[in-house]
Amino acid sequence: MDLYLIFDLGGTSVKFAVSDKDGEFDSTGSFPTPKEGMERMLEEMGRVYETVQAELKAADSRIAGIAVSSPGAVDIRTGVVGGISAIPYIHGFPFTEAVSRRLSGLPVSIENDGNCAALGELWKGAAAGRRNMVSVVCGTGIGGSIVLDGRVYRGKSNNAGEFGNYLVNREGEQRRTWSSCTMVNQAKRYEALTGRSADGRELFRLAEAGDSDAVRLVEEYYEAMAVGLFQIQFTLDTELIVLGGGISEAPFVIPEIYKRMERLAEDAEFGFLMPEIVPCRFGNKANLYGALYCHLYRR
Repeated sequence: MDLYLIFDLGGTSVKFAVSDKDGEFDSTGSFPTPKEGMERMLEEMGRVYETVQAELKAADSRIAGIAVSSPGAVDIRTGVVGGISAIPYIHGFPFTEAVSRRLSGLPVSIENDGNCAALGELWKGAAAGRRNMVSVVCGTGIGGSIVLDGRVYRGKSNNAGEFGNYLVNREGEQRRTWSSCTMVNQAKRYEALTGRSADGRELFRLAEAGDSDAVRLVEEYYEAMAVGLFQIQFTLDTELIVLGGGISEAPFVIPEIYKRMERLAEDAEFGFLMPEIVPCRFGNKANLYGALYCHLYRR
């Protein structure tokens, strides 16, 4: 049986899985993202490949290809990772060629991680059956992907979907980007204001308990989300927006965002363009599904 080895490159860890063509995962795991450079990354990927190959040999199966999800502005034709990311040594050379040479000359595909998350949800997740959708991933910053007629829209320089640079609200005389308003960054502002450390989850809890600084910062977050999502909807008029990242796992977040969007829509009389927003289904496995989908179908 032909199987596929999938890697999801992240700034902290590299996840991997073995799958058949239908997305049935096996042999999942991870290793810390090497700090030493590309040679060390290839050694770790090679170690995983050799271990998996040994296991599959007894089952009369084989690895037929390698699928990679990567940060950065990925050129899927050349296999070069452009732009910048938390793994600087993967940029600026034919990454897929280097991986293929190390892993027995197997065919290697690569796709941007935001696009992988979107395509994973489009294939078997929250956007299954849709042709047009937008994925918005909320982490330290805001990223995402645009899918038009079932295919990723990449833009001239492979940077389409970098929604985090949207200007969403004002701080004094300065405009703030959407990425600067994530709960990760709002929690940092709370610590700077109060001297007390908190993460995004704790900031929600403090706001619920009536902490005035937390209430204001959480409200800024919701307002930024509402403005950013409306900008996407006005630009693309998409069928569906899939919200990903750790924040999407909190069941109250999307309803609270909708409240702010309804308020904005009522004030500006554009409620007719209210988007449908749903949480992602696969969580941190969406990139693995999407990378496999790209390898099989080259979307």
